[in-house]
Amino acid sequence: MPIISPYTDSEPFNEDQTLLTLYSLAGEESRGFVTLRPHLFLAFGRALFPKSPVPTPTEGIGALNVRELTPAELVRAEKELWVHYHQQKADRENDRLFAAFNGTRLIGVARASRHPDGLEVDAVYILEDYRRRGFARSAMLLLIQECGRRETLYMHSKIELVDFYGSLGFHPISENDLPKTIRDRFGFCMGNLKGIDVCPMKREPTDFVSGDNT
Repeated sequence: MPIISPYTDSEPFNEDQTLLTLYSLAGEESRGFVTLRPHLFLAFGRALFPKSPVPTPTEGIGALNVRELTPAELVRAEKELWVHYHQQKADRENDRLFAAFNGTRLIGVARASRHPDGLEVDAVYILEDYRRRGFARSAMLLLIQECGRRETLYMHSKIELVDFYGSLGFHPISENDLPKTIRDRFGFCMGNLKGIDVCPMKREPTDFVSGDNT
């Protein structure tokens, strides 16, 4: 049975009368005197004014926006993303960063770095609350479209991400097939990349990937 307010719009709000109404409905009113029953009042409060669920960090994700950061914006990746990921730094002369946004919030980035003998993809990072929602794929697809149409892309992939990058047209290669300057970044562990859970990969300009228009 719905509870109907005994007040009209012309009547002022009266907290005591509200309590009387609630306790009257609960059978707690006696000769105009209300004996306070906290457990009953709380029960009625929960029934009349239920709490709204607390939103999780990933609720309210808006439209995805993916674009390349301008040179002046590169510092945003350092301050807003890479502070959580190996303290990476951007090189304005050699780096291109492709970022995913939720509204105006920067939530992910993928980097293509120019080396003397090739392009390397690295520092692909998405904030934890936004993972497994396609943001990394969207950033990578834009990177591939802009950087991988006419050039081979190289990377050192984490072992657990080989299948992900494989779906984007990358395939495993031997360490010796990496360009020298890219290979030398991991020179301290040459011949033992598996020992640090890293797999060299490359993507040729002609490699097809679903969702890519190269």
